[in-house]
Amino acid sequence: MSAVPLPVSPPAPLLRPHLPAWLIVTMACTASFMIVMDGSIVNVALPAIERDLQLSHAALQWVIDAYLLALGGCMLLAARAGDLYGRRPVLQAGLALFTLASLAAGLAASAPWLLAARAVQGVGAAVLATSSMALVMAATHHDKAARARAMSLWAGLNSAGFAFGVVIGGVLTDLAGWRWVMFVNVPVGLALMAGVAASLLPPPPRSARPPLDLPGALVSTLASVALVYGITQSTELGWASPTVLGALVAAAVLWPLFVAIEARSASPLVRLSIFALPNLRVGNGLMLCLGATLTASVFLVSAMLQHGAGCSARDTGLAMLPMGVALAAARLLFAGRLARNGAARLPLWGALVAAAGLAWLAAMPAEAIFLTQVLGPTLLVGGGLGLVILAATHAVTSGVPLQDAGLASGLANTARQLGGALGVAALATLAGAVAQGAG
Repeated sequence: MSAVPLPVSPPAPLLRPHLPAWLIVTMACTASFMIVMDGSIVNVALPAIERDLQLSHAALQWVIDAYLLALGGCMLLAARAGDLYGRRPVLQAGLALFTLASLAAGLAASAPWLLAARAVQGVGAAVLATSSMALVMAATHHDKAARARAMSLWAGLNSAGFAFGVVIGGVLTDLAGWRWVMFVNVPVGLALMAGVAASLLPPPPRSARPPLDLPGALVSTLASVALVYGITQSTELGWASPTVLGALVAAAVLWPLFVAIEARSASPLVRLSIFALPNLRVGNGLMLCLGATLTASVFLVSAMLQHGAGCSARDTGLAMLPMGVALAAARLLFAGRLARNGAARLPLWGALVAAAGLAWLAAMPAEAIFLTQVLGPTLLVGGGLGLVILAATHAVTSGVPLQDAGLASGLANTARQLGGALGVAALATLAGAVAQGAG
């Protein structure tokens, strides 16, 4: 399929006069860090939530899955909404949804209340994930070096947020209770809402706006939900379960249907010609693999420390802190090199370093000593994956026209989200097989 270039008009200004571009980058990075952190911050609080609300095991699983399903299902729709209706109103709507849902989740007195709040949190998180990346791209479109630096910061804080979520979740759960795992988002969300209102310009009025591709939006959302649901439920029910197989078959039918709808739509949700960009294809493949590796690594180390070594939630979180620091530091330290020389070798170097760390983790005993058996491998995994994610983020954003910033962001975030679900599911399946063989 040949790429059909869209007419390009000068971009409308984003910032109010006399405000620096780094203000947009700071707000976007903070929003991204907050929603990625929320994906992991709840994990260490699950036992406390189970005791307080007397949740069944199935309901407890849905505290995580309700968020993941809404997040994965709404990603492409949220990305397109930002392109159509403007960065400021869509970002404000996402912040409002996420902040209010976090407050509601912290006040939850029953399982249905908590699960509904978590689902709304996921919708808000989908908007923030796509809007924050697109906002960084739009703010730095005029300068390739500035975009590389800004995207490296966004990627660093974005990925580090997952590891830092374990730290913050453990500390808050031990010191203040699980409800503060939810409440911690409220002041940050309110501050960001005020910052967006004060610094970003509203979108200019448009005489004609392309219509939202409602059939494509519906089918892509159902396909994403079916795929994420099938993957996440496989850890509990097994891959041969009729529920899991039914969800995966539905996804396998719906995704080709979505492609057919987009190929015929006058205003598609996903313009298929964007895949003619080779960097975008490679970058999204890396994002898928990285989502799987990073999420599975954090899950594995956290489980080994809590269930194997008997560490508390707080101690487990603190033990994961060096990995989060390494993730962020690798991006920041190599951002200048990326801007000057490109990213051709970064994926190879990063993959080798991360593979060495994972091999080291494979030999970690149940009663691990932190300084000699945990710190070293987690630093290697964090630093190595930091380099690869830096290169992947550069790949999915370089050469993308400004009018497709939201679309590129939605595709990258969807790939990372699906990769994370696949990584945890594959790890759980492998662990179950090993345990069954040992038994």
